[in-house]
Amino acid sequence: MVAALSGSHLFSDVDQASDFFRRGATGFSTTPDPSRLDGLELLTEGWRVTPVELASVQSTFFDDPVRFPPGSAIPDCGLLMRNVPATWKSLPSMAVRPAGDPTTSSRR
Repeated sequence: MVAALSGSHLFSDVDQASDFFRRGATGFSTTPDPSRLDGLELLTEGWRVTPVELASVQSTFFDDPVRFPPGSAIPDCGLLMRNVPATWKSLPSMAVRPAGDPTTSSRR
């Protein structure tokens, strides 16, 4: 029996939440070069998540009021993966333009 996912405003059940994250198991992060992001993909054939109750959540990124006004980035639910054989696959770097780059502005 799968534990219930309670309190989520985004997902109707744990299967829907799990499928969302399984399909989005690719991520990109900043590098010392502001014009490039490094990518990783989580690969596993044993994708299993269990809902957990969040007692407290802290993030130096999302708790920064310069990036996110207070109350604008709140956790929706907690999911835990345990004892899942996984491999991280390196992805090709992604070229990006820094914020404020005039070549990214819309033309009028």
